[in-house]
Amino acid sequence: MRIAGIDPGLNATGYGIVDVDGDQCLHVAHGVVRTRSADSLARRLVLIRDGLRKVFAQWSPEVGAVEASFVGSNARSALALGHARAAAILALADSALEVHEYAPAVIKNQVGGYGQSDKAQIAKMVAMELGLAEQPSPSDAADALAVAITHWAHTRLEGRI
Repeated sequence: MRIAGIDPGLNATGYGIVDVDGDQCLHVAHGVVRTRSADSLARRLVLIRDGLRKVFAQWSPEVGAVEASFVGSNARSALALGHARAAAILALADSALEVHEYAPAVIKNQVGGYGQSDKAQIAKMVAMELGLAEQPSPSDAADALAVAITHWAHTRLEGRI
């Protein structure tokens, strides 16, 4: 199974593609879709959606996983994240991919072993899990790979229950 993980953001939306081979999760690709803050919100959302659709067309994932919204004390940031998430979910839906969502704490706990893991720890653990010589960068892409790994882990768990 090929999984697309997405870490949505209005400035940079990370993506990570992994293959599942038995009990192994293998790195395929990672990167980011960037937008410019000078562009209109509508233009930025179209860029995110279209950029992800190109990634999905290139790598042909079978399922997608997205980091769920985190609502902190900054309402503007939460709203911007919500817009980016919507564009990512639309890209998955446009590509006929099933969408799964995971809370940030679940992803951090699954990959980093602690629900409050920082970005550096997540990138290090992603590199270890996928057998990469270097930590994936930028951090948005590392986080997206963590989302894909989390979906793989949850799929394995569901298969054993």
